[in-house]
Amino acid sequence: MSIDIPDLTKYTPEARAEIFRRLKARENESFQTFFCTDPGRLCDGKPHAGYPYPHARADQWPPAGTDWFIWLMMGGRGSGKTRTGAEYTRQAAKKISAISLIGQTATAVRDVMIEDPDSGIIKVYERYGEKAIYEPTKRRILLPNGAICRVFSAEEPDRLRGPQHGFIWLDEPAHYPKITDVWDMALLGLRKGVRLHVMMTTTPLPTAWLKGRIAEPSTRVSRVSTYENLGNLAPNVASRILSRYEGTRLGRQELYGEILEDVEGALWAMGMIGYTELGEIQPDMLSRIVIGVDPAGSTRDGADETGIIVVGQHQDELIVLEDATDKYSPEGWAAVVDRLVAKWDVDCVAVERNFGGDMVRSTLRAVESSARVKDVHASRGKAVRAEPLVSRYEQHRVRHQRGLSRLEEEMTTWVPGIGRSPNRVDALVWAATELMRGSGTAAAALPRGPLNPRAGGSRPSALEAMGLRRPKGR
Repeated sequence: MSIDIPDLTKYTPEARAEIFRRLKARENESFQTFFCTDPGRLCDGKPHAGYPYPHARADQWPPAGTDWFIWLMMGGRGSGKTRTGAEYTRQAAKKISAISLIGQTATAVRDVMIEDPDSGIIKVYERYGEKAIYEPTKRRILLPNGAICRVFSAEEPDRLRGPQHGFIWLDEPAHYPKITDVWDMALLGLRKGVRLHVMMTTTPLPTAWLKGRIAEPSTRVSRVSTYENLGNLAPNVASRILSRYEGTRLGRQELYGEILEDVEGALWAMGMIGYTELGEIQPDMLSRIVIGVDPAGSTRDGADETGIIVVGQHQDELIVLEDATDKYSPEGWAAVVDRLVAKWDVDCVAVERNFGGDMVRSTLRAVESSARVKDVHASRGKAVRAEPLVSRYEQHRVRHQRGLSRLEEEMTTWVPGIGRSPNRVDALVWAATELMRGSGTAAAALPRGPLNPRAGGSRPSALEAMGLRRPKGR
């Protein structure tokens, strides 16, 4: 690739050095323009003459014209939202000197928006032979042309009070717990420059705030699908990961970027489900861990699955840890439960007395499991027995480890009295009911389970703490 060298005599030594660095990047074919000029907005993003690398698809181009205020890009996981946000931020920085980046957490801003090795702002500038300097202690990025990106976490909306900006990029705003406060503070600071506007990249949720932004006449909405970006993802994503969610309600949201309205009559809505961050909750931080089991009544073809859900208690919260629900033989699910008892150092296995308590005990004994089984007394009506747990979700006192999509889909689509029995939901209710016995606090649960980890050390059972061992099968 040959490069014509322009007349550099009118430039300062520093400017000449920068020009040579960019030309060298072009010569090494590392210079990669995201938005191609031919065919431009109609491009499919695949390599072609002049652009021998993947670049912007038609659905990744910004809205035409300047009569819009919000560009809302709603897309599935891995659909190219972050790359588009970083690339457009670079374009905006050519005319806007004060920019704000807002992410769900400080870690998310750093790891996703700034330092992601494929799509973050630093990598985007590198593709143009330029260098963006991230100064984490000052919460800002210095861009090559002198523009400054200030960095904010949606967890701290008050930090947006004061700073001025002319462009804002919000990543995953549909998932900010304090989105109203964040939005108000961000807008009040949007007063620097002549072309004030906002970009949002998010996997959608049916929140009132997001619907309000979509309804505004100055909003332009782009919808991008994970499938459109498969050529830029690992080869086995489609076969190993996407196929698991294809055809499911959650897949429509997480793969296609659709806003899913809550199912009328369902006890849970997606907005009620909160999540733990990676590494935030460790097993030794949990005062009790219980497995809920809802055994299938048959092993014939078409029989129900056996619900197996692991739930822990962290202070005043319940943490849903694992879903091992599947179709098993009696010996099969008993072996799975026994493995989970050892994996999570489980206090007991909870099962509803009138629907399988004795059968669960005998089946676990058949595989020589030492798991302790406890009966849960719940109302016969599925909706009624789930109500105390639903109330906890409404109070945001239950959180999930990520990756429990099938449980969440069952929770948010099951309407009491309609359709098949919700095996995952039943198992979740049994485990949660056992943990919510009495006052529902960690201290009240201590005599029958592991000791409070705040006392120090690992999680011994109450009997072990007194120098005793729990008898097998109790």
